[in-house]
Amino acid sequence: MKLRPGTEALYLDIFELAKNEIRAQKGCMGIELLRSLNEGDTFVWTISSWQSNEDLESYRASALFRKTWSAVKPLFSDKAQAWTLTPIETLA
Repeated sequence: MKLRPGTEALYLDIFELAKNEIRAQKGCMGIELLRSLNEGDTFVWTISSWQSNEDLESYRASALFRKTWSAVKPLFSDKAQAWTLTPIETLA
């Protein structure tokens, strides 16, 4: 998601405060934060893996999600997007 100029540090602070609580949610198998810098714009993605769609939906319905989302959503300059993806193949 594209961040508003000057908000990256705040976004990273919010992620730092929430990441361990998110990871501790039932069914969360991992969380990753990615960044892309493109022509002066900053884009961030969080990728989380869940044991089941039910676990993901429980997290999305949680107070933790509402609190975190309400803090980060104003930092995005474009409409937020989310996808649920299913791995086809993983090489480690």
